[in-house]
Amino acid sequence: MASVEQINIKNFKSHSSFHSNIEGSQVAVFGNNGIGKTNLLESLSFFSNSKGMRGNKLENFFQNKNEVKSKFLKVDCVLKQENYSTNISYQLVNESDQINKDFFIDNKKSSQQQINGLINFIWLSPHMDKIMYEGASTRKAFIDKLISNLDQNFKRNLSDFKKLSDERILLLINNGDKKWISIVEEKMSKVFYKILLERRQKILSLNSLSKNYLTTFKKFQINIENNLEEIISQEDKCVEEIIKMLFINRSLDEAVKRNTFSPSIDQINFFDCNKNLNAELCSTGEQKSILLSIILAFAWTFKQKHIPFIMLFDEISSHIDEKNMVNFFNEVAKLDTQAWYTGTDKKIFQVIENKAFFIDLA
Repeated sequence: MASVEQINIKNFKSHSSFHSNIEGSQVAVFGNNGIGKTNLLESLSFFSNSKGMRGNKLENFFQNKNEVKSKFLKVDCVLKQENYSTNISYQLVNESDQINKDFFIDNKKSSQQQINGLINFIWLSPHMDKIMYEGASTRKAFIDKLISNLDQNFKRNLSDFKKLSDERILLLINNGDKKWISIVEEKMSKVFYKILLERRQKILSLNSLSKNYLTTFKKFQINIENNLEEIISQEDKCVEEIIKMLFINRSLDEAVKRNTFSPSIDQINFFDCNKNLNAELCSTGEQKSILLSIILAFAWTFKQKHIPFIMLFDEISSHIDEKNMVNFFNEVAKLDTQAWYTGTDKKIFQVIENKAFFIDLA
């Protein structure tokens, strides 16, 4: 089991100074709104994503007190895994409006990628609820982010496709060599196909984990399709069709200055297997449960691959009734790793009162 045994914070958002020795696999942080609960979890999420849980810019992580921003912040943690402990930390320094970011392992300069080799943080925060109601593009971006965290090749393919797309648009706008445009489109098509295939493989895996492992909580199914669905199993034919569509769209893409045919053609929808309804037709509470279930299934993928992780759940009780809270805590316990929760009232965590380590920020 991976866990944070100790955390020290200096000048991170609302926390000018915070220190705590942590005990146990479940950590419940409670206190009034605006007291710094989310900021505490976000300081941990930064180890896995330099934009934090809420996609902030680096300058927004520094403490702002009396309208004067600090120029230095540091977060230092003792990480326990199996029978040994490791110190992981990061610091941000603002010098002449230039922010330098450094990560450390046992006080030796390291990289975020190296820290991710030791531990990953998986989270769900209230602002992510929009995934359920903002449309297909938001759902696709969410699924792509999950897959990217598991598969560097998929992340690289997304990046490569964007670079090739940008190159193609420049060639079209500048009336570039048609032969070279065709070469770029062929490369794009092959990467395009890999992205479509990998999405389906990972979604199939998440659906299977939901069915087989989420025995007491909400079961879901992620559905994905596009107008190439019938030929996706035939690589050569599918790539050929993508090349054809890119060629057909050249004039349109030149006019609008973007690629109108891309892996975003995938339509992704969430389905509530318990209610036998599409998520769009479910209540807010049921939608939140589906989202939590997807995160749990994602965590199971990490567990099966023996990738160490810690879970962060901000304002966990919003839209979730007491019965489902009990079931949720039971599902998290099966993952055998540390989980952090935030809430305004300690009573929210009554069901784990004898198991959790409490941090009162009041």
